[in-house]
Amino acid sequence: MSSSTTGLSALGPFVVPSLLLALGSSSGCSPSESNAATMWSGTMDTLANGSVLLSNPRDGIWGSETAWRVIEEVRIGTLEGDGPDMFGGIGSMEVDENGNIYVYERQALELRVFAPTGEHIRTVGREGGGPGEFKQVIGMDWAPDGTLWMVDPGNNRISVFDTSGAYVTSHRTIGNYIISPWPGGFDTTGAFYNYGIDTEAEPEEQFVMVRYDANMEPADTFQVPRYDAGDAFFELRTRNSFWRMSIPFTPGMRWELARTGDIWFGVTSDYRLFKTNLDGDTLRVVSREHESIAVTEADIERELEGFDDFVREGGKVDRSRIPAVKPAFRTFFLDDANRLWVMPMTSNADEGRLLDVFDSEGRYLGRVQLPFVMQRYPTPLFRNGRIYAVTRDDLEVPYVVSARIEMP
Repeated sequence: MSSSTTGLSALGPFVVPSLLLALGSSSGCSPSESNAATMWSGTMDTLANGSVLLSNPRDGIWGSETAWRVIEEVRIGTLEGDGPDMFGGIGSMEVDENGNIYVYERQALELRVFAPTGEHIRTVGREGGGPGEFKQVIGMDWAPDGTLWMVDPGNNRISVFDTSGAYVTSHRTIGNYIISPWPGGFDTTGAFYNYGIDTEAEPEEQFVMVRYDANMEPADTFQVPRYDAGDAFFELRTRNSFWRMSIPFTPGMRWELARTGDIWFGVTSDYRLFKTNLDGDTLRVVSREHESIAVTEADIERELEGFDDFVREGGKVDRSRIPAVKPAFRTFFLDDANRLWVMPMTSNADEGRLLDVFDSEGRYLGRVQLPFVMQRYPTPLFRNGRIYAVTRDDLEVPYVVSARIEMP
């Protein structure tokens, strides 16, 4: 079984756990990370309730000789043609234990499999409602038995395939509601998680995470992190339509289900990430000093380019409601060694090219620069010392990139 990161979402009201944020002296670490601990200049403190608080300085552990580098080795895609490497829209990705890359093409409604070196191996499925056919796949993950589960709410099911591309079976699941990127998957015990809807929640329905047993029957339901962003939208109501546009640079919630069955989350206004169990108990808080970045007029003009239709229909853009300072980070990802990879908010020139890396304890190692602009959707994969991600060229043509992480 190959491990997997899962999706992240921004959902409704959530109160960040109330914790003492004054951090004490440094404490112990696992033997495998003892070298990092001896070089680390941050502070670690354990509260009486067991929560571990890590405060990182702005500079990481890496020096010029030890900093990690990312080397792009394979790029799959083409500007023109009709072959399997011609992508209209990439919905999700997976990688098997042999390094084969599975790409779900959401326009063609098919799964395309490529070798680690980029050659096309096979195409699986097609549009439809029959066995092995797709309608609206939003995510996929590897089960403990080595089969690939593809979540297709358009068909109200999960379709299961083996690594040869053969259809195995299907499981009924929720339809109608779509969360993308998909926030589910398997944990290290083999339990499967998918989202559900709490129709009895007040004052309105809420998304929840559902853990299924071996028979694919719901076993437990858990609340997910929610955040009340307040009035963070420009809105327009007409006789025939309703427009709701997010105000640029407004903070939001990001969260991800970890392979351990825990949840990492943070509000992007602060460089602080929380790890909780599914009962809501805070296990760890990781923060880092950072320098605030002002929102410039050029930033605003660039963001408002996507508001043309809204304005044309009569919508009003109140620039005074746009924050003067950018959020601390855009999003974050987890790798198969439980490290955090945070995409910080940067200047336009570095957009999508920088990642801050934290070890499994939460110590800040340093920043890596990518040789390509990494898209946040579909969710990048960090596996076996490699990054698998989608990038786009100047003509907005999508490509799948496989890059090696050099770790001196």
